[in-house]
Amino acid sequence: MSGYDLIAYAGNAEDVVLMRAFAGRRGGFFVDVGAGEPVSGSLTKNLVDGLGWRGVNIEPLPERHARLRQARPRDVSLCVAAGDKPGAAEFFRVVPGPGKTGGGGLSTLRRDVLGGHLADGWRHEELRVEVVTLEAILSAHAEEGFDLLKVDVEGSEAAVLRSADLRVWRPRVIVVEATVPLTARPSHEEWEPYVLAAGYRLALFDGLNRFYARDDESDLYERLSVPANVLDNYIPYACARRAGLIE
Repeated sequence: MSGYDLIAYAGNAEDVVLMRAFAGRRGGFFVDVGAGEPVSGSLTKNLVDGLGWRGVNIEPLPERHARLRQARPRDVSLCVAAGDKPGAAEFFRVVPGPGKTGGGGLSTLRRDVLGGHLADGWRHEELRVEVVTLEAILSAHAEEGFDLLKVDVEGSEAAVLRSADLRVWRPRVIVVEATVPLTARPSHEEWEPYVLAAGYRLALFDGLNRFYARDDESDLYERLSVPANVLDNYIPYACARRAGLIE
């Protein structure tokens, strides 16, 4: 890669931090709640490609779920939303308004979050989705002490986290989006006490996400505690494409 060790597919180079933290951990297992796309924006692509990990992708948007299934045949990809109230629910797909592009990553179960997006010029479509508790997902697909739990669900992080007993499942690392969507305002006060009480320490806040390590994983905590930087020798995905390093 013309002198670079790693391409950062995640928007804030979260995957660079995770690759450093889990260096040498081959064949690991993740649960990605709000998985998004299999390439652009993905926190797990490097773990899958570089370290042979597999996992569970939770993605309620049908087109993204289809792309995950095609790109990740070894993973379990579920076209559901996660939350603490199982059953059918309205899911708000955010789509571009005038002068906007993209928007899928802003899609949400929460009408109040949608209201903020609509006020900012976005539009939306409504889908009927199945909501499943994180406890049910982990019971069906994970083992206690799995490596990584990532949660990015546009305002519903508290509902996801409280829908499973983290004291039992004990993922080694938890990464949670921790700001109000499209703002720098912190949102972790609602759910962080639950994570800390389950036996975790905050290792890093990168301006968008909070990274937690189990309190019995001191080495992993130290490797997580430094944000992605020049010493990681990485290049962002968009820059790698412009430079012709990848297609």
